[in-house]
Amino acid sequence: MSNIREEYKSAKKSKFMQAVFIGAVAGAVVSLFDKTTRMSVLENGKSCIGTMSEFVKNPNGVLSQVRETSTKVRSTVEKISDDVSFISQKVEEMKDIPAQVAHVVMETKEVFTSENESESSANHDPEGRVPLN
Repeated sequence: MSNIREEYKSAKKSKFMQAVFIGAVAGAVVSLFDKTTRMSVLENGKSCIGTMSEFVKNPNGVLSQVRETSTKVRSTVEKISDDVSFISQKVEEMKDIPAQVAHVVMETKEVFTSENESESSANHDPEGRVPLN
């Protein structure tokens, strides 16, 4: 009984795949009714065939191009990694800046307030008179 189910399922799958394939072929044929599509398919096909023939004729050239490209990609990734680490380091440094700035502002405020207090006490007359300088 299980064999019949498996055969039925596989027959359904094969019919489904056949229907998908037939639908794809029908869609491709209908799209080729347009002249610009036909010309584009021909040009792309010729280009693809030319590229494939170059690959077959000169596989070492293709391998060297792949190696060169992979080296460039690796170098670019390393540069990006270095840039990211540099930026993260600067961000960490900038996190400390607000605390440092607040400390400097507080020290500056203390200096000015102490200078103002010393000036006001030196220039203040106990009888309320303003000195003429």
